[in-house]
Amino acid sequence: MGKTIPSSGAGAVRIILKNKEAFKFDLRNKETEGARTSYLFDVFYENAAGTLNIAVEDNEVRLAALNLSLGKVINLNNDANLKKLCRYVLEKVE
Repeated sequence: MGKTIPSSGAGAVRIILKNKEAFKFDLRNKETEGARTSYLFDVFYENAAGTLNIAVEDNEVRLAALNLSLGKVINLNNDANLKKLCRYVLEKVE
């Protein structure tokens, strides 16, 4: 059992990365348009559920947003660790 995410959502990605075995995700949609591939995942972790949107272009994560049920939306601008989480998820799916 992993550590729960505080209700403020602070450090959510870091907590998830330290407890990856408790992080579950299901691919809901994958679309390719030109060189960009977009993914939409339903995600589940201990006390939070939500969605993870990832856009990959030239094998690089260009856009990402983790929207948790805690009322916090995490993106690449406000959490540098999100790119690591996206890479982990994409490696497990492909």
